[in-house]
Amino acid sequence: MKLTTSLLSLALAAVGQAYSSGSASASATSFYPVKTAGLNETVYEELEIYKPQVFIINMFSYEAEPFLEEFKLVHNVSIPGLSPIYPEIHCNHNYSLCEVITGEGEINAATTITALSLNPTFDLTDTYFLIAGIAGISPLEGTLGDVTFARFAVQILEYEVDAREMPSNWSTGYFSYGTTNSTQYPTEIYGTEVFEVNENLRDRALELAQSVDLLNGTKANEEFRIKYDYAPANRTPAAIACDTLTSDNYWFGKDFDEAFANYTDLLTNGTGTYCTTQQEDNATLEALMRAAQYGLVDFSRIVVMRSASDFTYADFYANETVYFFTEVSQGGSKVAVENLVVAGKPFIEDVLYNWDLYENGTVYAPSNYIGDFFGSLEDTTYREWGFDVSA
Repeated sequence: MKLTTSLLSLALAAVGQAYSSGSASASATSFYPVKTAGLNETVYEELEIYKPQVFIINMFSYEAEPFLEEFKLVHNVSIPGLSPIYPEIHCNHNYSLCEVITGEGEINAATTITALSLNPTFDLTDTYFLIAGIAGISPLEGTLGDVTFARFAVQILEYEVDAREMPSNWSTGYFSYGTTNSTQYPTEIYGTEVFEVNENLRDRALELAQSVDLLNGTKANEEFRIKYDYAPANRTPAAIACDTLTSDNYWFGKDFDEAFANYTDLLTNGTGTYCTTQQEDNATLEALMRAAQYGLVDFSRIVVMRSASDFTYADFYANETVYFFTEVSQGGSKVAVENLVVAGKPFIEDVLYNWDLYENGTVYAPSNYIGDFFGSLEDTTYREWGFDVSA
């Protein structure tokens, strides 16, 4: 279907129709105006509206393919604004479950999710979102093949001093905007530094993931884990609760790991526990946040799931020549994507099979603050972390 009106006008014209359409798993029909070549001539074209109960958000094809196969996502839906590499949304037979691939990096994630949330082809007002991707993991918090469920997503937005020019009494060259050292809370705020999602829903998804056995991976995975002489790095994979860090840069190193763990602790006022590092989640959450402000999505229905494909540093190489992570044969990406499906499937099926419980959003309604730094979803600026931006 070719859309010839502007995306925003189309959204405003048709999304209202979507609110009153049929069941969440079925498609409905609405109509939207399309200007023809003739002067002052308007025709109305039929528009299918889909109301998925669950939307999987992957970042690239390697993460997406196991979900495509497991859930038989047989329908392909094209809408404007998706990644040129991944121009289609995939859905199951009755459109109750769909999957979008954003493309890697913050810009791709924000653009794709914005396009999805504004397009009237989908009514996402009652949809549950499962962000499902691979990530690096701190050996102090997890191991290869772990599946993590986050309450907080923190973005690295900081000053950076060249380590060669860093004052000798500094432990890191990173420090927050508007400050003079790494121990101070930022005073210049962009608003995407930290997001908090529904802890009760997170805990439900975690509980379900912990009820299944995760895959252990290859013999090489086992051998690599035991090179670390401490847990949790050397244990077998598990589903765990801990928080995620967003940066467009790939980084590695023990000092960075410590610095960003401290940064996560700082920005969440001691509430968050950093464990994974990835490139998209704050961008995805910002796009969903803006959509939620206009009632297009429900921000309380988001689960952030990341599985561990590699470690953020390998301290057993400390006495050798610098050993970059690109040269370490960890081989953890295969077990990471496999465990995404193993751990995510129970939550997906729980929503689909028990939609009567999930539909109104009260069973696992949040009891914690949810949203961004600005308190965008509340009438008050109160939050458990940060400071009052109205002060």
